[in-house]
Amino acid sequence: MSQNIVLVGLGQVGSHLAKVLSREGHNIVAIDSKPERVNAANENLDIKALLGHGASPSLLREAGIEQADMLIAVSGNDETNVVACGMAAHFGVMQKIARIRIPEFFHQPPHFTFADWGVDLAIHPEQETAKEIVQLIKRSAATDVLEFAENRVQLIGIRIDASCPLLHKKLNEISQQSPGQVFRVVAILRGTETVIPGGNDILLNRDQVFIVAATRDIPAIVSLMGKSEEKLEQIMILGGGLVGRATAALLDQEKNLTVKLIDPDPERALSLADAMQRTLVIQGDGRDFNLLATEGILETDVLISVTDDEETNILTSLLAKHLGVAKAIAMVNRPEYLALMAPIGVNAAVNTNVVTSNAILRLIRRKDIVSLAAIPGLDAQAVEYLAHPGSRITRKPLARIDFPAGAIMGAVTRGEEVIIPVGDTRIQPGDHVIAFSVPKALPNVDKLF
Repeated sequence: MSQNIVLVGLGQVGSHLAKVLSREGHNIVAIDSKPERVNAANENLDIKALLGHGASPSLLREAGIEQADMLIAVSGNDETNVVACGMAAHFGVMQKIARIRIPEFFHQPPHFTFADWGVDLAIHPEQETAKEIVQLIKRSAATDVLEFAENRVQLIGIRIDASCPLLHKKLNEISQQSPGQVFRVVAILRGTETVIPGGNDILLNRDQVFIVAATRDIPAIVSLMGKSEEKLEQIMILGGGLVGRATAALLDQEKNLTVKLIDPDPERALSLADAMQRTLVIQGDGRDFNLLATEGILETDVLISVTDDEETNILTSLLAKHLGVAKAIAMVNRPEYLALMAPIGVNAAVNTNVVTSNAILRLIRRKDIVSLAAIPGLDAQAVEYLAHPGSRITRKPLARIDFPAGAIMGAVTRGEEVIIPVGDTRIQPGDHVIAFSVPKALPNVDKLF
């Protein structure tokens, strides 16, 4: 069922949300203070965009706030987002979501909640990005990790190299030769091209392969791909901004890790040193090779480059790989850079805008969609559907269902059971189905559910 949604902010997060939600059939009216964003949205997206301040009562009325089911405030200003939610609460909007970047908002004094300001759900982009970085460290062989079905299913990205024993093999041959390993290759990033594969597709050197499987089976599948889940214990973080601080705070809780954080700002470095218990904070320039060498870059297992400069993050990550660091993770928010990360050798790229969009989309649950997520640099989306009685997907075995070109079914969860579906699998009402699809095929996949 479509909803009336008022969206405050048309930056990278807001425009991505507008595109996804309008495609799903929701009625979107967006507000932004920058004319170029408003003009671009009106010309390129199936939404109505208004120019002005996102917390203006008169503009919110013009946007239809009195009939809205939901307000999503993702402007670049926390105060605007919070006030917009407060205004929406005044107008009786049922669900209010705000992107909030200032960490102090999340350190609440006693008896204070976001609900006091009208915010039902608050998304902290940097905290969400930090969680993704930690997940990438735990899955050391992975370039990307997404969780579904309450983490019973994972989608991971793996970079294929010349040592992979499955190189130049067809996917259907791999399945036949590995009957004990149940998984599904749902996408291949080949250069900058996204491929939704069939059984006759082969794996090539430097492919980035995306695999869906039961979480418990992931280590064995990683091994099958010729990779190993190494213990990554020596970690260096470049950049003590919001993402670097949040990442260090999460890693600071892990007793088996040695973490060093380098930041050039003396005051911020001192503040970080006071806040951390185990993390060693160093004041200095992370681009200085002599400093990196002195602080043990050659013995480092993971370099996490999350400075405010994307070129610095990319170059330091490439330097780390050249020096033999096992895993380099770079924060990259420019869409045009993302598809280049794997080909040039950066193990993993995190994008705060994509992470934030994914977090918000997980909270906006439609009748048939449990969660929806994008992967940086990949022109496809993973969608977790809930199958309902009478939906087309439940009427026949999968072999007799015309599944859209450009889409593939990855996994099914039925209670605690995880199923990798085949032709004679029949989806039952109540099943959770994880599908992977390029954007143009998603509307046809939706119709099946």
